Amino acid sequence: MEKGRIEIQQLNLWFGTNHVLRDISLSIPARSVTAIMGPSGCGKSTLLRCINRMNDLISDTRITGRILIDGRDIFSPETDVIELRKRVGMVFQKPNPFPKSIFENIAFGIRIHRLAHGRELKERVERALRQANPWEEVK
Repeated sequence: MEKGRIEIQQLNLWFGTNHVLRDISLSIPARSVTAIMGPSGCGKSTLLRCINRMNDLISDTRITGRILIDGRDIFSPETDVIELRKRVGMVFQKPNPFPKSIFENIAFGIRIHRLAHGRELKERVERALRQANPWEEVK
């Protein structure tokens, strides 16, 4: 398998009983630029969030099918989700925080790179919020 290749096979996703993605199959060659286009609300971002398993963070989500990166199934129990998210990122036109608290959104980067935990993590998040000025509103 070519390094960087993404293969999506019969992917389905439900949020509760809402069947959002239906039987998506797609092959994305390595080192290529691929545009996923469609009207607002058709599932483009949801599909991309499947590739880095960000939908795992949303409760009552069910996924069937396979996504292979470099020939490895990202839904395999052996997949290190943190390492996957380091490799597969997303950039949106507008800021799009994770469906978590402000603290958890800021702490995510620190945690994923294993830069701090416990008290030091809390202090770093507070320092970042103070520097950006929203600390008084969110503490």
